[in-house]
Amino acid sequence: MEKENLDSWDGFLGSNYLKVEDLKNDNPFICIGVELDTENKRPVLVLEKDMNTYKFSLNVTNSNYLKSNGISTPKMTIGKKIFFGKIMVTNPQTKKMQESLRITKIE
Repeated sequence: MEKENLDSWDGFLGSNYLKVEDLKNDNPFICIGVELDTENKRPVLVLEKDMNTYKFSLNVTNSNYLKSNGISTPKMTIGKKIFFGKIMVTNPQTKKMQESLRITKIE
């Protein structure tokens, strides 16, 4: 994604993408925006929880979950509460099992 603002270090110092370790409790994340990852051609949710901001790139599975639960466009996630669960998946590069995130509920 492009770095659009040179008036701040935000976006330049490491990744603020949501990780499994960020699921410390069952409280939902609030979607405060949606961006387009032009490199991977995926919507990216901008989430907020406990005064921290995270990004979550939607894969096909999570996109299908949202669509099947009444979210007809990525922008419709803005303002919604999003709950995540930990799952085990096979990493396509290493062929090893690893923890990942799956959307489990949206309100």
